[in-house]
Amino acid sequence: MARTAEGAALTAQHTRQQLALRAGLIRDLQAVWPLWAVGEVAEFSAFLDVAVSLIQAGHTDSAAIAARYFRQFRAAEDVAGTAEPRLAPRLNPADIAASLRATGLAGTMRALRAGHSPQAASRAGFVLAQASATRLALSGGRDTVTASSQRDGRAQGWIRVASGNACAFCAMLASRGNAYTRERGAAFQAHDGCGCSPEPFYAGSRLPATSERYARLWEQSRDVDVSDTDTKHPALTAFRRLIEG
Repeated sequence: MARTAEGAALTAQHTRQQLALRAGLIRDLQAVWPLWAVGEVAEFSAFLDVAVSLIQAGHTDSAAIAARYFRQFRAAEDVAGTAEPRLAPRLNPADIAASLRATGLAGTMRALRAGHSPQAASRAGFVLAQASATRLALSGGRDTVTASSQRDGRAQGWIRVASGNACAFCAMLASRGNAYTRERGAAFQAHDGCGCSPEPFYAGSRLPATSERYARLWEQSRDVDVSDTDTKHPALTAFRRLIEG
């Protein structure tokens, strides 16, 4: 958590701006989703051509928002010296297209094969496509903040800022606190539709209240019995039971 009230306000503002960008991208994608006839695989490229450009633009905007936030946050925290933000590299169009095919197209076709109506299948496919698209777009901001923090000689790393109702996966990562250091060069892990963001961590910073709560619950989860399940991830399952309970 920021050392100053101004820094904390900037982090909250940055999160709101990134989420507003995500909402705008979803609206734009929803407008062009009907460019392909549901079930016509060959026509999916009509949607892809526009969607890839929208996601690339969103990625660039997200990175610019994050670069401004990094400069302002560093100044608000009164960090000595200077450190210029490092913008996230542009996304590969082929990677964006592959992700949208694996989510939006594949999800729609699965729903059709399962017997859903074209309208229902289209809705199911779009939910998957927009979640993947927003993860890719917001990686511009996330990668900018993490790379800038790792480059900043004054920063000890960065922390994950998660909401109070984050999923178990995000809550687990947030509970680790300042585990993401320059030396480890950790990347920001985000699932499709994720709303978490990073914050630079300087000497004297502390964890947000949500992260401290998740850290306590993670410790408590060691005593939770999950023998009634056949989960492959017992620790995460126990943790999920605590945060959902």
